[in-house]
Amino acid sequence: MTPKSINTETAFVEFKDRLGSSKLPHEDLALNHHLLFGYYNQNEMNGTGGLEIYGKSGLIRSVSVDESLRGKQWGTKITLHLIDTAKENHLTDLYLLTETAKDFFLKMGFRIISRAEASEDVKKSAEFSHVCPDSAVCMHLNLNPKC
Repeated sequence: MTPKSINTETAFVEFKDRLGSSKLPHEDLALNHHLLFGYYNQNEMNGTGGLEIYGKSGLIRSVSVDESLRGKQWGTKITLHLIDTAKENHLTDLYLLTETAKDFFLKMGFRIISRAEASEDVKKSAEFSHVCPDSAVCMHLNLNPKC
C-alpha cells in the first residue's frame, strides 16, 4: 500500500467517486483545503483518507477501503498514516464522526465522546455542523497523552 497526496483535479475526482461508492460524504471536500490521500496498490486507488486541520485539532475524514481488500489491514494502515500525519503537523487531538466503524476506531485507540466535547474549531466544521448526521458517533484520540 502506497499513500499519495491527492493534489490534481483528476485524482480528486477519483477520490470523490470512491467516497460516493462507499456512501461517504464528499460534497464539502475541497482540493486545496483538506489533506487528502489515496492509498494505492499497483497504481490503482484502493483506499482513501483525509485530514482537516483546525488549530491544534484534526478531523479524520473519508476513510474507505475497497471491499475486496477489507480484512487485510488496509483500514488500520490508513488510520495509522493519518495519525502520523496529524503528529507531523503538531496536532494534539484527533476527532472523527462515524456511523459504521465505531468498533474499528475503538480498537485504534479512539474513545467515544459527545459532540459537545469536541474542540470549538472542529465543531464549526462542515462535517460536524451539517454534513454528518446527528446519529453519527463522535470519537476522540489524544495525541499528547499525559504520562
